[in-house]
Amino acid sequence: MSAMQEQANEQIANQATSAQWDMALAVLGTIFERRCVIDRSDIVNDDSSTSISEVKPHLARVLHSLQSDIPVEMVLPAFPGKSPNRKKTLSHLPDLAEQHFIDQLHQLCEEIRAIHPKGAKVHICSDGYVFSDVVKIPDEHVKDYTQAVNEYCQSRYPSIFSMYDLTDTYPNLKCLSTMREELIMQYGASFFVLKQRVKEEDEFASLYRGITRFLSEDYSGLPSMEHLSKNQIQRMARSAAYRVIQRSEAWGALLNAKFPHAVRLSIHPQFRCSSKIGIRLIPGRDIWRTPWHSVAVHRDGAYFLESRSNVDERTNRLVFSAGRPSHYISH
Repeated sequence: MSAMQEQANEQIANQATSAQWDMALAVLGTIFERRCVIDRSDIVNDDSSTSISEVKPHLARVLHSLQSDIPVEMVLPAFPGKSPNRKKTLSHLPDLAEQHFIDQLHQLCEEIRAIHPKGAKVHICSDGYVFSDVVKIPDEHVKDYTQAVNEYCQSRYPSIFSMYDLTDTYPNLKCLSTMREELIMQYGASFFVLKQRVKEEDEFASLYRGITRFLSEDYSGLPSMEHLSKNQIQRMARSAAYRVIQRSEAWGALLNAKFPHAVRLSIHPQFRCSSKIGIRLIPGRDIWRTPWHSVAVHRDGAYFLESRSNVDERTNRLVFSAGRPSHYISH
């Protein structure tokens, strides 16, 4: 955070009333109820588990919304596109996994509305075009996926969600490769810097390992890589992970400039004290699992995320919606 930002945040905090402080802490407490952290062993289930150091990175952003009497803004870089590995996913289009995730985001906004009458809104900033070439998702699939997510959001919750992607950032550029290059030139860090951060920062190293694992899994299920050994795929994934992180970090920096007063959410687990709040809206055995790497399974009255290959179709029935595969129901 720049010195100018810190000064602005301090001014916002100094101008806040006692009631606004209480309301801001209550809003963050509601978001934190759904947070996903890298290490849960140090979290206890009582009011004292949230320290001021945990809420401090986000407090001024919530206070700004309260002081301006506007909805609390949240920005979520997410919904890039379905994994191309059909051992994980049903198709290249969003299904009930994404829809349920959006429903849960809306529920979070409604819980915030119970505290702050203006409620909340979520800027879904699709990072699909940012690194689709690296994760091997065709750009036309990203387009179809993003349009379908937007249609669901606007048909169900038009005042809650807005969509933003790389084409909105550079409307005068017609080539996605050029857009990606422009993003890196403006906001990207060098590989040398990223590799040093992986060595020195636990949070960054955890992110690198998580992305490497997902890329290895995705690549291993692609017909174009069937001839490669497991070691070859892992080497490719380790190299590609740096590109994903480089572009993801650049995208995050751009979004911070675009939405300076929005609370920064993340679909990845975060440490307790972080500039991002990791959120988990659908249960699963893997805290790194996302709807776009998974299928939804309805079991015992709740929805869970699973890799498609882990779903036994002898005991789980595939359900279709509007002619497309949607989710599984456990018998």
